[in-house]
Amino acid sequence: MNRKKRLTLCLFFTLLLLTVLVGYRVYLFVYEADYQALNAENIERIETRLQGKTSYRFAVVGNIRNSMRIFERRIAPRIKDNGADFMISVGNAVYDGAEGKYRLLYRGLKKLDIPYVLAAGHNEVEDFGAGKFYRHFGPYFFSFHLENAYFIFLDSTGQTSWKWQLRWLRQELTAAGQYPFRFVFLGHSLFSLPGLDPDDTHYVLEENLSRDLQQLFSRYRVTAVFSAGYPTYHERVEQGVRYIVSGGGGGLLLDQQEPYQFVKVAVGPKQVVFENVAAADRLGTFREKLETLKLYLHSFFYMSLFNLLLVLSVVSLVALRLYSLILRQEHLYRDFSIDEEALSQKTLRVAMFTNNYLPFIGGVPLSIDRLYRGLVRLGTTVKVFAPSYPQPWKDPEDGSVFRCPSLFHARLAGFPVANIFSRKIKAVFKVFGCDLVHVHHPFWLGKKGMRLAKKRGVPVVFTYHTRLERYTHYFPLPGTALKNLVAHFLIKRFANHCDAIITPTPSTEEYLRNLGVSALIETIPTGISMEDYTCWTAQQVHAFRNQYAATDEPLLISVSRMAKEKNLDFLIDGLAKVKGLICTPFKCLLVGDGPEKTRLEEKVSALGLDGQIIFTGNMPPREVARCYLAADLFIFASTSETQGMVLVEAMAGGCPVVAVRASGVHDVVKDGYNGLTVAESTHSWAKAVINMLTDSQQLSAMSQNSLSFAENYSEENITEKVLKLYRRVVILGKSKNVP
Repeated sequence: MNRKKRLTLCLFFTLLLLTVLVGYRVYLFVYEADYQALNAENIERIETRLQGKTSYRFAVVGNIRNSMRIFERRIAPRIKDNGADFMISVGNAVYDGAEGKYRLLYRGLKKLDIPYVLAAGHNEVEDFGAGKFYRHFGPYFFSFHLENAYFIFLDSTGQTSWKWQLRWLRQELTAAGQYPFRFVFLGHSLFSLPGLDPDDTHYVLEENLSRDLQQLFSRYRVTAVFSAGYPTYHERVEQGVRYIVSGGGGGLLLDQQEPYQFVKVAVGPKQVVFENVAAADRLGTFREKLETLKLYLHSFFYMSLFNLLLVLSVVSLVALRLYSLILRQEHLYRDFSIDEEALSQKTLRVAMFTNNYLPFIGGVPLSIDRLYRGLVRLGTTVKVFAPSYPQPWKDPEDGSVFRCPSLFHARLAGFPVANIFSRKIKAVFKVFGCDLVHVHHPFWLGKKGMRLAKKRGVPVVFTYHTRLERYTHYFPLPGTALKNLVAHFLIKRFANHCDAIITPTPSTEEYLRNLGVSALIETIPTGISMEDYTCWTAQQVHAFRNQYAATDEPLLISVSRMAKEKNLDFLIDGLAKVKGLICTPFKCLLVGDGPEKTRLEEKVSALGLDGQIIFTGNMPPREVARCYLAADLFIFASTSETQGMVLVEAMAGGCPVVAVRASGVHDVVKDGYNGLTVAESTHSWAKAVINMLTDSQQLSAMSQNSLSFAENYSEENITEKVLKLYRRVVILGKSKNVP
């Protein structure tokens, strides 16, 4: 296995790890239900379960510290075996206050099948855990009572002022005087233990506070005081009050000989019996460390948002680093042992994939058809994969156009949607055996073409015909910003997977570079079939003009698909202003069809422009060329063009252009030379049209300039440039020599 493949494999497993991390995080949030006020819920269960009873048992556990495996396997079975009716955790049930630790504890305690109550300890409030304890379990200090016993829970964590608690405690102890037994629970020990740090505030209370509490407990004859304190068991009696440090119910034990344990409390009608119950055995050193590691891993998976973002960032950086290493393995020099001369003379076989094609009339289908015909004339074998249309159309008899079966007809877009899942596409592609795939759209059939090319190992060329973000009203997504974001992402991602990109204008190339496209980009405009113009005689052109305009009446023309993105409302509003500002009569031909045609016709009638604007419908390309030859001025309002092929076509017919300043337009219309460009203002646009119509000398000069400019776009010249790019891409593909 070479180095590149090893790095690719590492990248794959890194991305897989990232997916698992995110997936597990989602699983924890979705499938682990939230929980609140568990102490209140469990106290109700205890009171209901023991109502009217004077004999019962409960277990007191401290320092579980999230060691749920130890607790579930060693402590919980002994609690059940000893017949405990409920359990009290006297503090430090979690390792720290992270959300993951609380959820791990909750999962383990649910398996007890008996009610439980938690006191707040140092660990419960550590690392911003105070709010989590309050939300999941309830207040830090509280009390409840049964038939013959009163239970008081104090907050020794510092979350609640002792001054307030002592006042409350006196009231509670006074109320508890009518019960035979009184129990107090708090997280910290009231005494320091021999051999342990007497000043460690994690374990023991401050000396003066401890003395005040002991005096209160003695005065009110408290039966027993339980605390978590040190993770070791200790029991003593001071001034008639029993003080019990519960020991370790999990986690790290200070004394290596100390077992995991809990305190069993048996309450009877007349007495209380206390018994320290030890687990059967304890974990060895290695297994204890393994348990701690497991605790950290779970908590790390169920981490805070900050930690989650940190992990995702680190994994992403690793993935990007691996990816950059993969890219660096690509040779910067091609393999010069490849016979490039033989490849350059070979007849190429090119497969084209397009979402729309003839008989659909539009800029993209016409551009593809011209390129197809030009390549065939130069000896290239071409197979076009295009949708099938319901209307009759005669394709070449040599089978060079394969009509893909259609799924349905998109009425809004005006063309059928091909069934890219059809096996026929793959079968025909495989039999054709192409050297290169040329896709004309970054989605659907374009994406299908790319996948087939990658499987066959042939290069992909992509022509960026359309400003996709201007067509986002067809996307079933909310919000223009989101639609544009999706469009930009789709174009960038697709383009960077291609071997070369053809852009019709420099401004389009600039847009793709700004978008972050790093692939090879070549600016090659769409070619024009000059034969469509030279086939008409002057008499035929004159006869056509006379059908629509009087001898001295200016004839304007605009050719486009009748769709929202073509900005035809602007054009009609502009013509209304032209009519209102000059007395000179004029006619305007609107050539094309589309979903907006009926509405636009109604708008023209409503504005009283029926005498000026004529809707001709779709025309064959050769007939459109005659329209250009007959017209005086081409008007345009679209801002969604990558090139505006109709602009050059109009110039080839001797029509100067008045257009809204936009990408595509900027690269073709040279202001003051072959037309005028203005800002997207109907007033400015109308003034420019009037300026051209009223200045015959300027109109004539620009007409000649337009003819000269269009000669650079002859179909033959453009096809040769595309074929040259094809050969370059094929040679580069063949000469890649990756070790």
